[in-house]
Amino acid sequence: MDIDNLKTFLEVERMRNFRKAADNLCISPSAISARVRQLEQTLGLPLFRRDRQKVSLTPAGERFERHARFIIGSWERAHEDIALSEQIDKRLTVAGVNSLWEIRLQAWLNNIHCNAPLIGLRAESSTSKRISQKLEQGAIDLGFIYEPPQLRDMVIQEIGDVPLVMVSEEENIDVDEALAEGYIRVDWGTHFSSLHEEHFPQRPIAAVRVNVGSIALGLIENCGGAAYLPKSMVKRKIKQGKLFKVEDAPEIPLKAYAVYPVHGEHRSLIEQLLETL
Repeated sequence: MDIDNLKTFLEVERMRNFRKAADNLCISPSAISARVRQLEQTLGLPLFRRDRQKVSLTPAGERFERHARFIIGSWERAHEDIALSEQIDKRLTVAGVNSLWEIRLQAWLNNIHCNAPLIGLRAESSTSKRISQKLEQGAIDLGFIYEPPQLRDMVIQEIGDVPLVMVSEEENIDVDEALAEGYIRVDWGTHFSSLHEEHFPQRPIAAVRVNVGSIALGLIENCGGAAYLPKSMVKRKIKQGKLFKVEDAPEIPLKAYAVYPVHGEHRSLIEQLLETL
């Protein structure tokens, strides 16, 4: 199966338009059509519904999408492993949710890159759901998330607490004022949502919701408001007087986890590296 055909399929799926996919891949629309047609002939099923207004996946196309991503990912890892075999001893693919990169993982990765140059690294930010899928598919070696997934044959190791505090750009406001005026709800996962509901059952519905802490921080700094953010993310700004802790708001703890395959080829290396986290 031609890797270029798979990449073409995924680009058409992403753009939902043959011409736009052709522009992005720097080939002609006829070449796009030919690649998709060849792939459909190989599989014996249509992958797209085509009409003048839009392109959409057929049920077969929806099922094939995750396999196409897995095949391309495996091919890229194999190609990199062979191409870099004389430069590195091992290659590690790591994924984490965005906020963990901001508050914990970046310094850890920096340390590995600086002090273990024979370890090849591939790092990415993703959602908890996507990280769990990639772990299950074997597309990544190590994932960092807030809520442990229900996956078989995985080591799930707690790596510490991430305390969340409510902060505001306004000084000396109480929690009711913070929740009522410009509160930004950050989606930190199911556990956080349950505790948030428990603490604030009668709270007003937040007009703004985000799923990345840095987005909420930017909104607060530029437009005002309040949000629950990791203590380590806002500690310096509180000290500088740029943000203020809402003193009567309870601290809400999150637990962070490292997840990796029980029988993965890099298990011993991962366990050594996690000791430095």
